Amino acid sequence: MRGGQALLKIMERAGIDYIFSSPGSEWPPVWDALAEAASQGASKPKYINCRHEALAVAMAAGYTKVSGKPQVVLLHASVGPLNAAMFLRAAYQERVPMVVCAGESVAYGEDGRLADPGGQWLHSLSDIGGPADLLKRCVKWSDRISSSSILVSTMERAIRIAEEPPPGPVLLGVPFEWMMEEVCLSDFHRSNQAVRALELDERALEEALGLLADAKNPIVVTEYLGRDIKAVERLVELCELLAIPVMESHGAAFLTSPRTHPLYLSYDPARLGAADPVLIAEAVSPWYPAGKGPKSDTRVLLIAEEFPNSRLPFWGYEVDLALIARPAVTLTRLVERMRGSKRFAGNRAAYQERLARIQQEHGHWKSALRDEAEKHADEVPINPRWLCCVLDRCIPADAMIVQETTIYRTLIQEMIRRTRPMSYIARLTGGLGVGLSYALGAKLAIKDRPVFALVGDGAFHYNPVMACLGLAQEYGLPIIIVLFDNQRYLSMERSLLKYFPDGSAKRTGIHYGGPISPNPDYRLLAHAYGGHGVRVVEPKELQPAIEQAVEHAAHGKFALVDVILSDYAPR
Repeated sequence: MRGGQALLKIMERAGIDYIFSSPGSEWPPVWDALAEAASQGASKPKYINCRHEALAVAMAAGYTKVSGKPQVVLLHASVGPLNAAMFLRAAYQERVPMVVCAGESVAYGEDGRLADPGGQWLHSLSDIGGPADLLKRCVKWSDRISSSSILVSTMERAIRIAEEPPPGPVLLGVPFEWMMEEVCLSDFHRSNQAVRALELDERALEEALGLLADAKNPIVVTEYLGRDIKAVERLVELCELLAIPVMESHGAAFLTSPRTHPLYLSYDPARLGAADPVLIAEAVSPWYPAGKGPKSDTRVLLIAEEFPNSRLPFWGYEVDLALIARPAVTLTRLVERMRGSKRFAGNRAAYQERLARIQQEHGHWKSALRDEAEKHADEVPINPRWLCCVLDRCIPADAMIVQETTIYRTLIQEMIRRTRPMSYIARLTGGLGVGLSYALGAKLAIKDRPVFALVGDGAFHYNPVMACLGLAQEYGLPIIIVLFDNQRYLSMERSLLKYFPDGSAKRTGIHYGGPISPNPDYRLLAHAYGGHGVRVVEPKELQPAIEQAVEHAAHGKFALVDVILSDYAPR
């Protein structure tokens, strides 16, 4: 079969659900193969025609974050990955597996035995080293297919490398000529199943058990654990057994603990100074700076899949014991051992006393958040605390929140109650511009659940908005966008006034880099793509507007709710 047909067949065998693509002129061999497969009744992989490279990569990431299944992205030559480089880098740092294929040419029409891709490749589409060389710092692994004879094995290998722990995006340069050539794909398919050793060192487990069971003031700090539902369940079980409080760092990428749980507390670096031990559960930056964390004699235990974070140029966190395996496996082993431990039985009274204290603290903190929001319920412009309070009332329990704000990240995390695993994901690494694409990918994975994209107006400008809204319309993905519209880049203004509290900007009120002015009427963008759009100025309009957006989404129409906010910025 032709190379294009073989690529599609490999994807089908690997269980790929979708091909996300913002393609170019090199992909007709795959398009024709897709048409042939469709005519024969094939259901997977389905083709998603994205209108921007950033949308293709970030939507694939959003789908994988929710489903746990890596997908394939097809981009045009070098320009496609370059346009999506920031989103590839985010997937790399957030350990999101995917296979990104970018077109190439190897002969430029000089070999009459090979298909000619066209003069544009020699003129403007090729780079020395190809896309694999250009983008190698933004992905886990990159290579180019150097011969049609290894097209099959290289594509199969790329899929496995993407999934190999720690997972991440891989980039494969695929020459047009090889997709047109005949290649051999055996009818017999080996699964290449890898069975990994999951045994943990017995002495290390006993040491961890002792640290946690006898702890007087333990605490858990987590960021990424929520990518695995089983890991969340086991962490909750362990914390309930030993009455250990949990803090999500300011940059939690997933819901890592039910935020209504009595052991869930607001992130407070001061707690780390009094804690012993500190359990870091899949957190890249549990405190900042790395050298200013717990006291020097505090024991630090790490549960993670990777150590010591080879993807980062610096990671200065010192730990006493690192248990490196899939966190769900490690936590399961600890829970099993803890239940049968004499230490656990002997310390139950202390655990109950600690639980009562933490439960009381949790209750006071949550009440204070609600009371403070109520104080600002009638303010115009709308106070962000009141917006979060209303969203907490209106967002259904089974909904997914995709969060892309900067200033309001912690406010959303603390005030909008999420209890179910995989009911919250957030932009954490890379730059702004992924929120809408993540939300569309999430909606594609969980079509029967509402998906809310909570996006700052600054971040909104970095998203490929028209491509995203067009895709939502074309594929019937009715996400609900709530725009946190404070008409400025508030994080930039805060930095300006922090470092120059008595400077000229403070004195004159001229804040370069801050204002987004004049303020656009964003709701009209929704109307242009067949969606529902509304602008909310008055607090009394807020709840009806959110409820109406939910109703529109239930009937298949995406919604954009533009909420005009005050410039209040949480600490």
